[in-house]
Amino acid sequence: MSDKILVIDDEILILDTVERALTKVGYDVTGAQNIRELETALRNAPFDLLITDLHIGDASAEDIISRVRRCSPSIKVLVMSGSAHQAGADNFIEKPFKLNELREKVRSFLNEPS
Repeated sequence: MSDKILVIDDEILILDTVERALTKVGYDVTGAQNIRELETALRNAPFDLLITDLHIGDASAEDIISRVRRCSPSIKVLVMSGSAHQAGADNFIEKPFKLNELREKVRSFLNEPS
């Protein structure tokens, strides 16, 4: 069974690109563009990895992570953002990123061989 990844980003182009890039290499990806879609997506929990934008509407990454952890307590989290204030953190990827960089980060988070 493939790893289940939940991606949430309010920029539809980023969301679609991340979903396609990870599905193409075999992950089971569910996307959400807002909190309402996130709540619907959580019906498919548990997930192995959450990839979230730093802010979705009025919700912060911390709020999103808290909601997701109620259904998937051991989920790993990767935060993506265009702001570089967390650059260098293991659980952060700065936008814009290359798809290979994203795939490699996901593989390492899920402890898969490259």
